[in-house]
Amino acid sequence: MSKPQMQALKASIQQFGFIVPVITNKDLLIADGEQRWGIAKELGLEKIPIVRLPLEDVDRRTLRQVLNKLKGEHDHKLDALEFQRIIQAGGKDDLKTLLAINDCGIQVMLKRLDEQAGQGLGGLEATFEVVITCKSEEEQKKAFEDLKEKGYTCRLLIL
Repeated sequence: MSKPQMQALKASIQQFGFIVPVITNKDLLIADGEQRWGIAKELGLEKIPIVRLPLEDVDRRTLRQVLNKLKGEHDHKLDALEFQRIIQAGGKDDLKTLLAINDCGIQVMLKRLDEQAGQGLGGLEATFEVVITCKSEEEQKKAFEDLKEKGYTCRLLIL
């Protein structure tokens, strides 16, 4: 969103409150409403309405793409990165169906990502993560320490 659009959104939230809730997946990662959430933080709001959907991350990303396309404006570089992540997670058919695009349209989008290689994606760097399911806390700690020893940046999650 442009600065004038952000100011208009802020004024709208101040005057009318949240008309459209923030949409998240099961892990509370935002699928739709990042600007509304950012403005809520800026305004010091302690509670905002959300719709928490029982979605995996790939479905959250796909939903975000669908909703962004319906709204009209979006960042093509970030779209390309999202397309790549969705396809890597096995969501190519959903992209084609939900966004009404074909393989050629997907290739055009991914070409944008290739064109941006080495130029940065608006300051965002791609990350590649592995989730390991462990049978116990001890096994989790051992896997964590083994990966740290090998030089990986790690974080512990308990879901």
